[in-house]
Amino acid sequence: MRHVIKSAMLAVALLFNYAASAQDTGTLVVEVAQFTSEKELPKKVDKQLRNGGLEWGVKDTQMVFSMVAKQFVDHPINHLTRYGQSEALTLPTGTYHVTGIGLEMTTGFSVQKILDKGAYVNENVLTFTIEPGKTTTLAIKPVIHKDATFAVNFWMPTLMASVRSEAGTGTETALNTRGASSIAWPNYNGPLKFVAK
Repeated sequence: MRHVIKSAMLAVALLFNYAASAQDTGTLVVEVAQFTSEKELPKKVDKQLRNGGLEWGVKDTQMVFSMVAKQFVDHPINHLTRYGQSEALTLPTGTYHVTGIGLEMTTGFSVQKILDKGAYVNENVLTFTIEPGKTTTLAIKPVIHKDATFAVNFWMPTLMASVRSEAGTGTETALNTRGASSIAWPNYNGPLKFVAK
């Protein structure tokens, strides 16, 4: 009889823990649309882009999309979502901040020179909230604008991102456009830059 009571109590405790943990998490869907272009692309470039995708990662309450190679970024960039696909994650509830690390390809004799001239950080350009048991979608539309200029073999779509939830859809924000608030790579001293020790 005692064994049956203990088993029942254990089952109740497990169910309680499961219910509690379910209330502490929600779902994030990263939805990446197929890229579009406002101008005609060379066939080779078009094919390369259609096989491409976005690299990103989440740690604590910080989400980072990076156009810079992950070895230069001190943040787990451990997801690759291809254009036209989506990915779902279970995350703790709370408010998350999205940062974009962009790159304008320039000529240089070393990777470091290219980073120093072309890389930049757009800190906390977007926020989203994970609510208990609910789904929040970060929708990203990669688009090549007709007025964009590119190096010969370097084409980088602008990532237009918006947050969609039960409350509605937010305004689109560019994650990787260089602007007045962008921090040039040499001037960025925050935690996202990997510095060899």
